[in-house]
Amino acid sequence: MRGAVAVQTPAFDAPSTACILAVCTAEILGLAGYSIVPALLPQIMAAWSLDSTQGGWLAGINAGGYMVGVVPLVAATDRMPPRTVYLVCAALSVVSSFGLALSDAFGPALVFRALTGLGLAGMYMPGLRSLTDGIEGARRARVAALYTSSFTVGTALSFLLGRAGILWGWRAAFMVAAVAGLAAFVLAWAMLPRSSDKPAPAKIFFPLRAILRNRSVVILIIAYTATIWGAVGLRQWVVVFLGFSAGDPTRTDWGMLAIAALINLLGVPAGLWGNELAIRFGLRFTAILVFVVTAVVTGLFGLTALLPFFLAALAALAVGFIAQGNFSNLTSGLLAVADPRDAGATMALYSCIGFGGGFLGTVLFGFTLDRFGGVNQLAAWVASFGGSGIVCLIGAAAMALYGRGRVLRAR
Repeated sequence: MRGAVAVQTPAFDAPSTACILAVCTAEILGLAGYSIVPALLPQIMAAWSLDSTQGGWLAGINAGGYMVGVVPLVAATDRMPPRTVYLVCAALSVVSSFGLALSDAFGPALVFRALTGLGLAGMYMPGLRSLTDGIEGARRARVAALYTSSFTVGTALSFLLGRAGILWGWRAAFMVAAVAGLAAFVLAWAMLPRSSDKPAPAKIFFPLRAILRNRSVVILIIAYTATIWGAVGLRQWVVVFLGFSAGDPTRTDWGMLAIAALINLLGVPAGLWGNELAIRFGLRFTAILVFVVTAVVTGLFGLTALLPFFLAALAALAVGFIAQGNFSNLTSGLLAVADPRDAGATMALYSCIGFGGGFLGTVLFGFTLDRFGGVNQLAAWVASFGGSGIVCLIGAAAMALYGRGRVLRAR
């Protein structure tokens, strides 16, 4: 027994289809600045004379900001409307894009890039909770899959904003992102569901022990971390890798940005596909299968630089699809097994550790590149992608311990 006093959480009306689509659109617009740094990373590294480790910090620090902010911000949805948290952080995201547009050195850019992650921390999971608190069963799983897949749409379109950076300079790309973020704020203010009850009483302590006692939650956190870590090398470094495959790691052209955008966009069908497989065959079996296949194709992906550029690009798209197959089903599984009394805190810890994997994975990918000779060496790319494959095997091992027979069945 966890206490004599029951805690009442805010009640929400089930969101309409129009509301769900509007919030997903706001999510996409709010992510306009998310991928501009990896999209223009070759240019930025050359302009500021950055090594691969520094490039990894700049590309990954947004995940670090997310990791720092997500626990207090998402846990706050247990005691105040998720809508409030979302709108405040949407405004912060706009500020971060404007700040990046005005930055002229590595240090200030690193700070504003971290604020981008902090803003996302108060938008992503609070937005998901705002949409799913009023629904259950397979519909909740499908709404969660649609919302999480919208994340990949946003990151894909953000890569395309790199085109503005090529045409008019990288500052212009961030200015466009700031305007899109402002539009996202207005749309979210108009359409985000409002709670119908008063917020629940504030909790003094973060219920870490209660969350960690839930074995299924712990396993899903480990698996989610492995999923993000395993995919981050391709998602954050693909433009530089494609430049290397084409003979010049500092090169960035429209075709490379389009491929990077498509890789992120493939997360939509990949996530929906993985979620439907989990509904039909069980989360445990589906997740293990995706992890094992991802470990093989990601671990060997660095060798595709030996192929003609066209084949390397096709391989990048195929690997990108497979590597993102576990994004939605693991999150849907978490919503199904989390204690409703600590739903916000559980989602916060899940996101914190998961995106922490994204931060460490991006930085260590760049560090490995430097250790094995830099972005001009095939051995460096093979070692870096090989490390991503090993992490996917850890995710498979974690899901092997997940309870058998857990299927997200339709109601």
